[in-house]
Amino acid sequence: MSQLKMEHPDLWLIPQIPVPDEYLLRNYREGDEAGLSRVFLSGKLGMETPGLVRESLTKHPCFTPERLFVVEYAGAIVGTASAWVNEYEPAKGYLHMVGVLERHRGKRLGALVTVAAMKYHRDLGFQAQQLDTDDWREAAVRLYLDLGFVPVYVDETHPGRWRTLATKLGRLGALQQAIEKV
Repeated sequence: MSQLKMEHPDLWLIPQIPVPDEYLLRNYREGDEAGLSRVFLSGKLGMETPGLVRESLTKHPCFTPERLFVVEYAGAIVGTASAWVNEYEPAKGYLHMVGVLERHRGKRLGALVTVAAMKYHRDLGFQAQQLDTDDWREAAVRLYLDLGFVPVYVDETHPGRWRTLATKLGRLGALQQAIEKV
């Protein structure tokens, strides 16, 4: 089954998300692989070891340190998101690998790193940002909807899957309005 697609159509409409007390938002530094792998493991995102992070993320052609955002708490990485630049879709940025350690969820850290990636793309001149997600990532989908992302249908299964997901999230009315705007 294909992943669900979403897009934020206007990167000039980005909310301000303050960095919570005792947290630090920064870019990737060499040596962050172990912390990133813990976040990816927690979010079931793959790359659960520092070696896999090095091979699959930091050696990826889209990777640059300024495109990978991390949130620290007491010197440890607790959240991350990446702002990829996709050569196949040069007019749109791509949000990649958003995750927050479970015990730090509920503090808007996912919103913080997502907005950092959105601002990065806006500052590069992109008008929109895309992402891929899965039906079971309900908290992530709720976050993306709250930040202004809308569904993008790329196969015949998407309308029904989005309807099911919107019903679970109690967002059927809002989702229908978003779909009518696309």
